[in-house]
Amino acid sequence: MGNFSTSKPLSHGDDSATEFVIEMLKGDSTFAVNFDRIQWDNKNNCYVIIEYLLCDESQFTRGITPHISHPNRYFHKNAQKFISLWQIASDLHAILFLVNYSKKGTKFDNQVLLMKVEEVNAESQNPVKTLDSKITRDQYSAWFRELNLRGKR
Repeated sequence: MGNFSTSKPLSHGDDSATEFVIEMLKGDSTFAVNFDRIQWDNKNNCYVIIEYLLCDESQFTRGITPHISHPNRYFHKNAQKFISLWQIASDLHAILFLVNYSKKGTKFDNQVLLMKVEEVNAESQNPVKTLDSKITRDQYSAWFRELNLRGKR
């Protein structure tokens, strides 16, 4: 058996699986949640789930930026996603983070909102309860790289 304690750097994304699933569903609604990232955290002895939430440029004209957007603003449109993510995180005893960002080169690309989910309760007026940190892209990179190293076994 080889040494599994090393890993290769991530060099590019692979959207082919998403394209394959879309093709296979042939237009059917999906009842699944795709994870953006799940990893083990040696420091906290648990899994960490990260879901990335793109703040699109079209939202900027309405005054919505990564630091301002929050799942509670559009929970009614995407409730099942957040309910499912919370249920899975709870079942795995995982920490769930939601991360607002915008694409590199856009007006607010230096804004990142890191949200640690405390609870999701669809019956609440504000269903997604989070602890928020308004940070920069570089600050998120530092946090994310440190978290990534904690996944090393």
